[in-house]
Amino acid sequence: MSSADPYQPGDVVWAPDPFRDGRNPRLWLVLASDGLPYSGEEYICVALTTSDLSANVEVGDAWITGQHPEKRSYCSPWVVATVKHDDIANPQGRVTAAFTDRVRADCIEFVSD
Repeated sequence: MSSADPYQPGDVVWAPDPFRDGRNPRLWLVLASDGLPYSGEEYICVALTTSDLSANVEVGDAWITGQHPEKRSYCSPWVVATVKHDDIANPQGRVTAAFTDRVRADCIEFVSD
């Protein structure tokens, strides 16, 4: 994937974290790309972390590519952000469609309450 190609749901990317001081990047899971007002220019994403919080979803075997063999990754479906295409540093990997769908459903549950 070249840096000009749009990212798709299931892609895991490095991008700045608007919730941290400075522009320290973090991993983000792309949940939506097509159908957005600026498709290909921005993405709806949720944060990945190494924190094992009760509401986090462990990625586990859902990694297709990009897993760090010495770390467990979790997704925080309530930490939602719009990530601009030009702010993405590089792709980290990809997770399964089933995992992405589960996290998307969890995200919807959080924002529906």
